[in-house]
Amino acid sequence: MVSPPPGLPASSLLQVLLLGLSALAPASGAQFQLHVPSGLDQVHAMEGEEVVLPAWYTFQGEAATARPWETLTLMWFLEQEGKDLKQVLAHISGVTTNQDGASLVYPMPSRNVSLRLQRLREKDSGSYRCSVNVQDKQGTSRGHSSKTLKLDVWVPPAPPSCHLLGTPRVGTNVTLSCKSPRSKPAALYQWERSHPSVEVFFAPVLDAISGFLSLRNLSSSMSGVYVCKATNRVGSASCNVTLEVSSGQ
Repeated sequence: MVSPPPGLPASSLLQVLLLGLSALAPASGAQFQLHVPSGLDQVHAMEGEEVVLPAWYTFQGEAATARPWETLTLMWFLEQEGKDLKQVLAHISGVTTNQDGASLVYPMPSRNVSLRLQRLREKDSGSYRCSVNVQDKQGTSRGHSSKTLKLDVWVPPAPPSCHLLGTPRVGTNVTLSCKSPRSKPAALYQWERSHPSVEVFFAPVLDAISGFLSLRNLSSSMSGVYVCKATNRVGSASCNVTLEVSSGQ
């Protein structure tokens, strides 16, 4: 790992390295191409799992496998809004350095430079830039390019909290609230009464986005166990609250 000169932050050093790699690219590098799957602008994965960000390079008219003359400089960076550029993995002069959980899918030498990310966390979301520079044995650059893939790490809803707002007496109004503290994409909420009989609620008494269920002009027959389920694309979780409608003042 290269240490930044005194007074130069690591993020600035990464920018300098990228500019340096670009400067090495030859004017006639049309035969060299760095690829990512066509139409793959964004990759989705679930927290705790692993994902592969696919990338590979080719030389027009040559075999797909790496050639003996190739010297590869490869870097994967994570770009996140409002944060410094972060180096995730580098392969320079045959030596690979990487952040925890990041690795190459294929051992070097290989023209497949795909990145594997394991034990994903929500904070791993962002734009991953792959920068490749290939030189021959004489140190002449044979091609340079970079490509970006956006990763969005989804999180299933955490167990929500259910609350009763108001005093449940006959003729009054109350609101049942339900909120998951963590969910990506944002959870939608569904309320139903599970006991003594099943009843499912919909708009306008249910606000599926906020998780509020409005019960008006209460009667004793509305007593029971109310269950809220928070759901997004990757999972669900639930909580419940018991409503006991009294006739007292």
